[in-house]
Amino acid sequence: MPVSIGVSFPESIMPGTPLPDIAGLAAFAEQAGLDGIWVGDRLAAGELSVLDSGLSLAASAAVTSTITVGYAIYVPSLRPLAWAAKQVATLAHIAGGRLQLGVAAGGGGDAEYLAAGFRRSDRARRTDEFLALLPGLLAGQPLPHASGASGADAIRLRPAVPVPPLWIGGTSLPALRRAVRFSDGWLSGLQTPREFTASRRRLFELSDEAGRPRPLTGIGLHAAIGTGADRDLAEMSAGMMQSMYGVPADRAREVAIAGTPAQVASQLAPYAEAGADLIVVVCDPAPSPKSWELLADVRLLLTPPGRMRPRPAGDRGRPGETLLWLQRGRSSACRGACATRGG
Repeated sequence: MPVSIGVSFPESIMPGTPLPDIAGLAAFAEQAGLDGIWVGDRLAAGELSVLDSGLSLAASAAVTSTITVGYAIYVPSLRPLAWAAKQVATLAHIAGGRLQLGVAAGGGGDAEYLAAGFRRSDRARRTDEFLALLPGLLAGQPLPHASGASGADAIRLRPAVPVPPLWIGGTSLPALRRAVRFSDGWLSGLQTPREFTASRRRLFELSDEAGRPRPLTGIGLHAAIGTGADRDLAEMSAGMMQSMYGVPADRAREVAIAGTPAQVASQLAPYAEAGADLIVVVCDPAPSPKSWELLADVRLLLTPPGRMRPRPAGDRGRPGETLLWLQRGRSSACRGACATRGG
């Protein structure tokens, strides 16, 4: 099964950096042959600029027709849950079945949650509540918190839409358990290949213990791609991760991906060999047609036409499963299972 290579708009933009042309870049990504356009999700990030994730995805979906559009990741705990579900439903409609929904508790600070009207300490609980309620809300079932409303007065989200493919983000044990309970896929972030392999192994152990199908797996990474050897590329990418996420300098250097397309492909290959079905890349220092074109070159090096990636030894996986399977919709058996995930 070939690995899918997606590109992500950064969740925040450095001061002095021009804001990206969302629609223009999305159309370019589709033309270049990349597999997906993804966005991060924040309310604010200090002095860094933050664009609305839902509007960015809507703009991307409106100017494309075949490429996947997705959240990597969406933070429902920053929103009223009914509004969060309504946003997902509308995006699913605009994207015409191409939406993939990555969800996690998020890493914003107390101030970001307070500004949104919520408490950071409630984020894990509210994330789980959102995931449990989502199938019913998208199916048009009455909102459970609309006290006193029943029958014709009950509040329902319309139109009803299918639940988009769900990815759960995070590497902690609670995040892995959340992925087992709710997801079609698990999305790691900023791990080394060895760390990704260990987390993936633990995820599958939890899936087997729970009697659940093993999820698809993916990872989000930063990469600085150039046309020539440049020793400063890795340092620049590490600096971007320090500024955006507060990653310590040594750790950022450890997970930074940098070099020519061939060099970047060789650095991403261990993730694919470990079983990653999806790699989502933020191109540093900023999204641009040039950096995304170079990422498309990386994709061709990793997944040349006709090549299928062997699964790692001992990985039973799920026969025939690919991101295309998710994009086209779940099987009837999965749809039945997803309807009961809240239990």
